[in-house]
Amino acid sequence: MPAYPLTIAALLCFGLLAHAEELRPLATESADEQDLLFSELPSVFSASRHEQPVTKAPASVDIITSEQIKRYGWRTVSALLGSLPGFISTYDRAYHHNGVRGFAPPGDYNTRILVLIDGHRVNESLQDYAGLGRDFLVDMANIERVEVVRGPASALYGSSALFAVVNVITQRGRDLQGVRLSADLGSYGTHRGQVSHGQKFSNGMESFISASHFYSDGRENLSFPGLGTAHNLDQEEVERLHGKLAWDDFTLSGSWMGRKKYLPTGTTGTTFGEPQTNYRDRRAYADLNYHHSFSADWDVTGRAFWDSYEFDDVLPYRAAGGPVTVNKDLWRGQWFGAELMVSRTFFDSHRLTVGSEYRRNFRQLMLNHDVEPYFLWANTRETSSIYGIYLQDEWTILPNLSLQAGARYDHYDNFGGTFNPRLGLIAEPFDGTTLKLLYGTAFRAPNAFESVYTCCADSTPWIGNSGLKPEEIESYEFVWEQRLGSYADLRVSPYYNRLSNLINLTVSPSEVRQFQNQGNAEAHGLETQLKGHYENFEGRFSHTYQQSRIAGYVAAPNAARHMLKLNLGAPLWSDKLFAGLEVQYVSSRATIAGNRLPNYSLTNLTLTSRRWLPGLELSGGLYNLFNERYADPASPPLSPDSISQDGRNFRLRMIYEF
Repeated sequence: MPAYPLTIAALLCFGLLAHAEELRPLATESADEQDLLFSELPSVFSASRHEQPVTKAPASVDIITSEQIKRYGWRTVSALLGSLPGFISTYDRAYHHNGVRGFAPPGDYNTRILVLIDGHRVNESLQDYAGLGRDFLVDMANIERVEVVRGPASALYGSSALFAVVNVITQRGRDLQGVRLSADLGSYGTHRGQVSHGQKFSNGMESFISASHFYSDGRENLSFPGLGTAHNLDQEEVERLHGKLAWDDFTLSGSWMGRKKYLPTGTTGTTFGEPQTNYRDRRAYADLNYHHSFSADWDVTGRAFWDSYEFDDVLPYRAAGGPVTVNKDLWRGQWFGAELMVSRTFFDSHRLTVGSEYRRNFRQLMLNHDVEPYFLWANTRETSSIYGIYLQDEWTILPNLSLQAGARYDHYDNFGGTFNPRLGLIAEPFDGTTLKLLYGTAFRAPNAFESVYTCCADSTPWIGNSGLKPEEIESYEFVWEQRLGSYADLRVSPYYNRLSNLINLTVSPSEVRQFQNQGNAEAHGLETQLKGHYENFEGRFSHTYQQSRIAGYVAAPNAARHMLKLNLGAPLWSDKLFAGLEVQYVSSRATIAGNRLPNYSLTNLTLTSRRWLPGLELSGGLYNLFNERYADPASPPLSPDSISQDGRNFRLRMIYEF
């Protein structure tokens, strides 16, 4: 079984790290580079909305740096998350999906994970969709670090923060200080180009701007049992623009992303194999942030923002073998809002944080029509408002014992109010030992698509359900973090989650489709992670055990019982050539139809070369090195039960900075 060699390899590697004092490193790096890659990042922002040591954060936290992104060759945020304990990444040839802690039903567009960019909310206003694949708003090369905070966080962030908060922190002008040119070449006719410029000026102002273009032919032939083979229907094209301007206490940032993806699987109502079937997504935002620390431990943060999401598609279909009719969706969402947060320390032992947030969805438009002859099937127009207030107290009871308690109230136009608390008791009984006892609740508000979208009364009717209640989760978790000497850390996290009012798409005997609150779910599991580093070597090994139950399913779909993950980084030649190895084992999973997909093991290898010429960096990645054949469960309403994934493929990258 593939899991056993993986476990043995991990134990051998960490055994070497544990005796690192006796080893002579093969190469050395400058002190600055070692700090960048191996420093115990002393603080995390996203867990409590202010900087605090990771050991003080009321959550199980992982931090991924820009150097690790390079070393392991992650091409998407979805793949990065998939390398962490408790997360699984799947791909249905339309979008990348990430599940957490045994809850990963196909068709969930990352709505139960709150995704942030520099603290700005990414989940959009029509489906709460957060793109984590090629459709992410920022290029991987522009990411400085990613903070992943597990557990419910609605007590601070409101809707969608059920299982995790993922905050992607982007680079500043000082992180580049010049021009960066980047070019990629890969399998399936893939190519990518990017140009970036960053600068910190003598007056303290910083600017960063980046633009990129990506194109891939995709797989030439994709076969689906019972449907046939899709030929040249897997193309993808993505364009991005990202910028940031900072001066004194103000930061103005924004991004734009446009993506077009052809659908080899087809979708609802389409005829399989029609060549023009595609989705187009466009997402943009602008964000003005203010942060100032006053005397007497006062901190004030304010934010004003504007967001836009556009979706349209081309959905050709043939009725009874007749001529092709082209159906199109046209969805538009626009919203603006503001946040204000004030924090102060009282009596040297209480840090009190109070905040408020307001969002106005001033445009929620969902149209569907046939092109020729023209027929309007859906014309849903909506506006809505959301506001929330929250309070958090961090009480240092003793130097090695603290209690964090907080709660938030949110009000929505469509269903009213919801209240969500969070508690965390954190103790450090011994040097290097941290124990966390955590409890919290969170919610996901029914989105506009689920609540009001009504379409297609004469064919496959969709009926909005304005009476939907929010999904809710109640979570219990214990975290044990143990420092093992100077070179390794162990984290063990058992948890239990209970979900209620799950929102599911139902289909009546007369083919009427409607979202309804239908059933509950629960999951329990154990995450174990061992990390180590010595000089310019690093390693991370994790095992996830999880067991989940979802009402209406014999087996929870896409919920692997076991996941084993190994990441190793090491120098191969002085300070000029480095290797990053990633191995993942995922046990069998159920599909929506209840079939079982076999377990699989993936191995990815990335080589990175530097300093051969000033400013030049070369890298190459081999993905699915041993050409493992595997599939992911399909997302409804796609017709196949499972979607085959890519075999062995490669990427070459050249980066030049000056």
